[in-house]
Amino acid sequence: NYMLISMTGYGKAEILEKGSRYFVEVRSVNSRYSEISLKCPKYIYSREYEIREIVKQKISRGKINLLIMKDDSDNSNHEIALDPDALKKQISIIKDVRKKLGTKEKIKLEHVLGFSEHFLKDDEEAVDEEEFKLICSLISNALDEMIDMKKNEGAFLENDIIERVNAIDAETTMIFEMGKARIDEEKRLFNEKIDGFLNDRSIIDEKRLEFEIALLTEKMDITEECVRLKSHLDFFRASVNSPENVGRRLNFLLQEMNREINTIASKASDAVISQKVSLLKEELEKIREQIQNIE
Repeated sequence: NYMLISMTGYGKAEILEKGSRYFVEVRSVNSRYSEISLKCPKYIYSREYEIREIVKQKISRGKINLLIMKDDSDNSNHEIALDPDALKKQISIIKDVRKKLGTKEKIKLEHVLGFSEHFLKDDEEAVDEEEFKLICSLISNALDEMIDMKKNEGAFLENDIIERVNAIDAETTMIFEMGKARIDEEKRLFNEKIDGFLNDRSIIDEKRLEFEIALLTEKMDITEECVRLKSHLDFFRASVNSPENVGRRLNFLLQEMNREINTIASKASDAVISQKVSLLKEELEKIREQIQNIE
């Protein structure tokens, strides 16, 4: 039993390992494409491609922010070393900036510390395999927690959307019946008018008259539009339960439905039908808003 998945979600995972605390947080919001932004300690960035692949395997669409943090405050063995050459370089850059800005402001400690990541270096230059495996499993756990939330959100969206689709379906049936009744009524009125003009129907070309009536009713007939609209609604309901990522397909179907509804509106110049068509458009707009958030 497949269901819609929302693009909005949040998940986290953490672990204390060998005196270091690792924390992973992942957030997702809606976006037309898949965008992944990663914030993590500098030494983990060398594995950025693999980290992105883990996310891509689980999430197909949305704007995803992934945060990886490592806290070594529990680890007394961890050393941070000063790189004096890099420090000199950073100070000369700050002096250059000051010169170019034409300011006499003194260089303070906080200005220099802003560049600390360039001259303070960890005793470990790259992430080792064991540590990376640990980070990957945390990312995976955080993603799974987020996917659960996305599914729950998706279930709410699905209920709301299906209710609205069913409402559109019921209204379309009523519009179709009203459209048929209206054509019968227009035929009757047309014949009445002709009778009013001429008492003797025999001098009128009956075939020509039937042709004119057929032309008139064809302009008013909304059968095809109603049938197509109902077919789109059926396909829409089926698509909601398909295993593929359906956000884009549902959007396309909405455009098709909108086209049929607009044609019905222009053909049926009847106040009650027009009112009902307005309701259909309102429901369609609400569905469109919901679909923007589906993966």
